[in-house]
Amino acid sequence: MKINLADIPEEGRSYIWNSQTGEVNNVLSDLIGKTQYQTEFFIKPLTTKDFQLSGTIKTTLPEQCSRCGIDFAFPVNEKFKEILIPKQDQPRGGHYSKVNHVSDLPAESADSVEYEGTHFDMGEFLHEVVALAAPFNPAGPENENGDCSICEIPLKGRTFSYDEVMPEEKPQNPFAALKNIKIN
Repeated sequence: MKINLADIPEEGRSYIWNSQTGEVNNVLSDLIGKTQYQTEFFIKPLTTKDFQLSGTIKTTLPEQCSRCGIDFAFPVNEKFKEILIPKQDQPRGGHYSKVNHVSDLPAESADSVEYEGTHFDMGEFLHEVVALAAPFNPAGPENENGDCSICEIPLKGRTFSYDEVMPEEKPQNPFAALKNIKIN
């Protein structure tokens, strides 16, 4: 779903998209399937070419518990705050081709996202936000007892590891096969 930034009024515009309105159902379907989602965002012009985008997206991702393998719905509740800027040409020796140390910026500051022409692909942006919310090792939340709320495995004071003892293989002597050879 592309938004024409030229149509955004000076005071900005609010959007509310969800699975019933269906603007990004197809774009998000590979991540969340037919799961419900709700996104609210606001776009406001900063200059004639730069825009501020802020909002949230709420949904769930189908995941498997990394402790026990049980399927569960991982909650996604992501906030985003971005500055939309026009795409810049980056020739090899150009000004914008230099390394940018964005890691030094404060965590609460806005990031920047490029758009081409006058349209911003909000569907792809939301797809990326949801995809980046997926954890490396998904696990269910802890309940009040400190156990996993999905598989009831006690977690307090325990580290997760496999208890399986692997059998040791003794290396065979390469000359052992020669003792069975008989010379006539």
